[in-house]
Amino acid sequence: MEHPDAGEVVWCDDAGVTCRRWNWRQGPRTRLTERTASAVFLLESLAPMPVPEVVSAGAELAELLEKFSPGARIDMRAPEPAG
Repeated sequence: MEHPDAGEVVWCDDAGVTCRRWNWRQGPRTRLTERTASAVFLLESLAPMPVPEVVSAGAELAELLEKFSPGARIDMRAPEPAG
């Protein structure tokens, strides 16, 4: 069993830590498998990556999900403009 370092960024829910180090390491409890029925992909970027590149990466991910998961329902939401 591992424990987050003091001050380390983690994602967690009521059952515990689900992911460490800015989404670098997924845990077995939350990983995607052949039996996964529902998933959420959050795409984020930091400068210098422009938002249009993130949107393009999302479109590519959606294409691959459609290719490898025929019949999957995909709902994409574009980022809201800053300001």
